[in-house]
Amino acid sequence: MGARAQGPTTTDPLLRLSWARSLETLATPERCAPQVVLDRGDVREARAPLRLLLPVLDELLTPLAEETGLVVAVTDPAGVLLRVGGAAATRRRAEAMGFVEGADWSELAVGTNAPGTALVLRRPVTVRREQHFYPEARPWSCTAAPLLHPLTGELLGAVDLTGGDTAADASTRALVGAAVRAAQAELALALRGRPPSAAPPRRTTPGAGARAVPAAGTGARLRVLGPGAPALVLRGQALELTERHAEILLVLSRSAAGLSTAELSDRLWGGRVQETTVRAEVLRLRRLLERAGGPTVDSRPYRLAAALPSDAGTVLDLLARGAHRRALREYPGTLLPRSEAPWVAELRHRLSALLRDAVLTDGSAEAVRQYLALPEAADDAEAWALLLRLLPARSPVRAEAVRELERLRA
Repeated sequence: MGARAQGPTTTDPLLRLSWARSLETLATPERCAPQVVLDRGDVREARAPLRLLLPVLDELLTPLAEETGLVVAVTDPAGVLLRVGGAAATRRRAEAMGFVEGADWSELAVGTNAPGTALVLRRPVTVRREQHFYPEARPWSCTAAPLLHPLTGELLGAVDLTGGDTAADASTRALVGAAVRAAQAELALALRGRPPSAAPPRRTTPGAGARAVPAAGTGARLRVLGPGAPALVLRGQALELTERHAEILLVLSRSAAGLSTAELSDRLWGGRVQETTVRAEVLRLRRLLERAGGPTVDSRPYRLAAALPSDAGTVLDLLARGAHRRALREYPGTLLPRSEAPWVAELRHRLSALLRDAVLTDGSAEAVRQYLALPEAADDAEAWALLLRLLPARSPVRAEAVRELERLRA
């Protein structure tokens, strides 16, 4: 492995952690390259979820990019480039390194780069020239910020400006952030302006003594973090849920537009069960919620009639705002640790990784100690080594850190 593969020319801990992830996945910079994974038709289809955002981003960023010789790009949540615009001459040069529509510029594909790393961290990222993992990208600088759904916090993609040193200026970073906020605000206004769903605003529980249950305002909250049984907290009381019912509520709480039966099957069962099984499970959940006076699950597509906050969503929102210590306090443990649902497993891994990166970047011995108290972090040698470096020379905790490192390295 060459000298350049040892790490970027920066002291920024976020970029150094990104390089560490890239080395673990790709082994060496010389072995990675962006691959075109979507053809033109696929790209057009993949743009559909961003149709309300793209006009705002074009209006705010494309004229500037054309005037200053920059390229403006928008990715999907997986890091695939869906729109590449800006200065024509710069675009032609960028094509030589594979920066084209349909190409995969995720961290997993090309290592540390602004749009790919911004998607992993869910925060703005600037990468200057030699800080890129992919050698062909090192003549370039870039700044990117993630696009988040304004109501659910779901990752929609990333916005990037690429070019010369101008792309790494503080003013460029501020402009990208402002454009993203404006686009998200536009989407929020459009969503709030939608007509109400066809479902009735109130639903009656069948049987004697039935009472009206409002579709919103139940004060419900979903609890899915930590080793305890998942639960729906209603009016201060915890209603225990089965693993499957918790999975359904969680995925619907993160999908404001709703999901078809097939989509729900794919996310929670990996598409391995028939749609009749999915409908039966949702029906059982709906009856449970009706009896308890909980949230309403509408159909066609399946969606919650009112927003349902969750402890996992709270932690994700805090991390997105950079409130890492508060996120750590709100995190009692892994997300639905026994769940094998593909979508849940992916969210569990992302949440744990984001929290770990945030804590190891925080630089606080107290935060690292609190993180290491979590069962999932007990064998994290890198975190124990960081704690040892951060502790004062006479701290009584140093002995514990040394013991744990010896245990892990034995």
